[in-house]
Amino acid sequence: MAFTSWNALPEESRAWYQSYPASVRFALVDGALAASGPASLARYCPLVVGAAVDGDAVAGRILDEAADLLAESARALRPRRGEPLVTAGGLLGREGPLLERFAGRVARWGLVPHPVRDGVAGAVALARMLARQP
Repeated sequence: MAFTSWNALPEESRAWYQSYPASVRFALVDGALAASGPASLARYCPLVVGAAVDGDAVAGRILDEAADLLAESARALRPRRGEPLVTAGGLLGREGPLLERFAGRVARWGLVPHPVRDGVAGAVALARMLARQP
């Protein structure tokens, strides 16, 4: 049975998970990552976010690492200071649970995320602009 949020888990399941030391909890999550691909792992995101909101340190570290990796991905694009950084999706969209963490990380490069509901219009505008260049 798949749960959509940390709070949807039965109290005994949350208590069982939290009864283990942080290193064991991290190993449980890391083991799940190793056993499945990123797409299937995404279904656990609401659980991790909910646990982080409830103060779980391991879940908070997972979100911090995710924000670090996403920020490094943005930096790999070699953006210029002050250049618009459009974000979309469940993690970096307007209500995304990683948006604040991500914004703090890219701020050191002079970037400010601009979350949008859907990035298609921007992608089309960029393609048109690039098509006009010689």
